[in-house]
Amino acid sequence: MDFQLHQRVISWLKTAGDSLIASLNTNLMVEEKTNASDLVTRMDKEVEAYLTQQINTHYPDHRVLGEEGKGHSIEDTRGVIWIIDPIDGTLNFVKQGRFFGIMIGIYADGQPLAGYIYDVMQTDLYYGIVGQGAYLNDRPLQPLKINSLAESLMVTNAHILVGNQFNSQALLGASLGSRSYGCAAYEMISVIRGESALYLASRLMPWDFAAGVAILESLGFKYSQPDGKALNLLTANPGIFCNAAVYEEVLQIINLK
Repeated sequence: MDFQLHQRVISWLKTAGDSLIASLNTNLMVEEKTNASDLVTRMDKEVEAYLTQQINTHYPDHRVLGEEGKGHSIEDTRGVIWIIDPIDGTLNFVKQGRFFGIMIGIYADGQPLAGYIYDVMQTDLYYGIVGQGAYLNDRPLQPLKINSLAESLMVTNAHILVGNQFNSQALLGASLGSRSYGCAAYEMISVIRGESALYLASRLMPWDFAAGVAILESLGFKYSQPDGKALNLLTANPGIFCNAAVYEEVLQIINLK
């Protein structure tokens, strides 16, 4: 991993995070995308434009896939691709002023190189560099130990549980309980820290999972679609993101007939 690139990403994230904090007392110009809970603000667009501009300036041969469409039109995974979520948890950002993050995943030919999740309001930066480990604020990250699902929490949302998608009620019964944060960045952080054994999602876009997957990979954790198939880096996917100790158990419960 290029040290200068890494330092640039950290600088860009802190600059973008500071702009989000400053914006909380301004007119955010909130718009609906598909419904009242699917929001976008001027800051989503401004942060993505800022990050995309920095990447294009310093790494013109790289491509950018971003939630707000400020990057490139990407139909394959060749070369280096930066996958950006400028504000993950926009609804939390607007309604709560916390529990949101900025996420950047860097991939080469479809494989994760590095992932960054910046918890803006806590000023905590989680990052993983594949082959070099995972870190929290430049200190080696030491997740809480997970032994089994029966001794652990899981992360998912109420809609999945109520509809018993992916046999989620059986998963819940096999665990100590469920948590939900309304933000994929926070759901991933929960697994990365070892506070939860797994995160189950019914539909995530690449920018929702790319950064987290790179950090999980650097920790030796597991991830896939609920049927065990690989995640598709260019489309929406259901996904499970697990501590390695429970991955096979989770797959077995999800796929019980």
